[in-house]
Amino acid sequence: MYELKFSLETLSPVVISAGSNTTIMTKSHDEISGSIIRGVLASRYVELKKLGNTAHEDENFRKLFYGDLKFLSATPELLGKRSFILPLSLQSGKKGTDTEKDVQDLLKVPKTLAGYKNLRGYGITDGEKIYKASVSKNIFMHMSRSDEVERITGKSELGHIYNYEALEEGQTFCGMILGTKDDLEKISTALNLQKNSFVAYLGRSKFTQYGKCRVTFDAIQKVELPKIAGAIYLRLDSPLIPAQDNFLSAADILKAEVVDALNKSCGKEIFTAGEIFSAGVEVENFVVTWTMKRPRVQALAAGTVFELKAAETLSQKDLQTLGEKIYEGFGTRREEGFGQVRIWQAGQFKLDKPQDKNKAAAQIKLSAKTIETAQGILLVKALEQMRIYANEDGEKLRPQLKGGNYTHFFSRLENILASVDRKNFRAEFKARLELEINASKNTEESRGSTQFEDHLKKFFMANEQTFFNVLTGNAEMPYESRDLKKDLVRDDEKRKALFKEIPFNKKDYADEICLEYLKNYFRVARKAAATAKGGR
Repeated sequence: MYELKFSLETLSPVVISAGSNTTIMTKSHDEISGSIIRGVLASRYVELKKLGNTAHEDENFRKLFYGDLKFLSATPELLGKRSFILPLSLQSGKKGTDTEKDVQDLLKVPKTLAGYKNLRGYGITDGEKIYKASVSKNIFMHMSRSDEVERITGKSELGHIYNYEALEEGQTFCGMILGTKDDLEKISTALNLQKNSFVAYLGRSKFTQYGKCRVTFDAIQKVELPKIAGAIYLRLDSPLIPAQDNFLSAADILKAEVVDALNKSCGKEIFTAGEIFSAGVEVENFVVTWTMKRPRVQALAAGTVFELKAAETLSQKDLQTLGEKIYEGFGTRREEGFGQVRIWQAGQFKLDKPQDKNKAAAQIKLSAKTIETAQGILLVKALEQMRIYANEDGEKLRPQLKGGNYTHFFSRLENILASVDRKNFRAEFKARLELEINASKNTEESRGSTQFEDHLKKFFMANEQTFFNVLTGNAEMPYESRDLKKDLVRDDEKRKALFKEIPFNKKDYADEICLEYLKNYFRVARKAAATAKGGR
């Protein structure tokens, strides 16, 4: 058995439609199936050979794409390796506990331990370490233009929308093609795979803004069969579709499709299935040539794992047969990558984060223009956050407004704010406020203080300081005690990485931030005052 590995880099968002879609949301798979990979390469073959609609008459086409070659799915790349769906027997410690990095395998542990939860997703193993792979996605909203008039005008008359969930651009997925050396050389030569990478379009809406990818192939290599020793555990690397659909349990499917096939290849009844951790999945896909979907079928999900028991010590020949059969696959539609099985080394693991030295070394220094643009974006987000702070703090003022008529007071503050020059805003606002207080005193000399000044000293802002102290600069603004960076980027690691590359100090934007906060705070306070006196 030989392999032809490839990598697939997304150059634009890619929509790999999942089965559970609604009329307004199309969800996307986390990997690119073998069916899609085969379709991409088949289309390239047809294009290069100029077969048009007669590809089915070409003998080489039928042999390469509907013969013994197996097109495996492209899964997220991690540390240069093809990740796989983690076995369903794995559990990790709950977050925030002392065991959150510990991973137990229920194939080795008799029962679930307290404080553990199921570990799901893609990952790779390295000795006793498990590294989890992640897939970045985004949601794109579109206006529905279904009829002819809407398509011509370029807008939706009724305002209908739909959403695409898509794999984000800039990600790498790894897959492979399995087969004989002769077949792999033929497809490599026919598609000119070894001399260059090529651009392909795949998935939904691939003729518009989605689906652009770069596919790059490695050299043909012989498959290195796994070393098998001790207890044998097998995991499904891809869904297993049984030949018959009348099975009632995972045990029945595994016996009929895997265990019996292994016994037949070894020429003796030696294997049985032991403990099983499994899940079911529905498999369906759209065939472009047919312009319709294939029938939906039930399958055992990737990640299903079980113990393969042997009635006797396995000979070297038996081990060789087992190693070869797991790459040949089991069940039906094996040419699309279904039914692939791999050896699983059950045991205890530790969750770890990958240290990608190559990426760290190749980190690009950001240009001054890029940093300036990023700071502008962060400022916009910071001003949005100031509006949130202002609304929250303004609502806290309501209990102080009961039983009074203070609408004019807050309107007056808004007018003062509007009259201040934006340049050197804080100093200008303080000076304008003091002028307003002194002007009021000149018209109310007999009182010693004014109603306007009394109100400034009467009301307390969210930090329990009076309006007078805060607005005249004798106390900090309420938002100063807030962690603005944390509110802008909730994830600790992302926040640390972002502000390491993009300097952003709110003191550098103190005037803009203060203006945005006060403008919205006074507005909320005025409305709250109007409500308190029975107004609108």
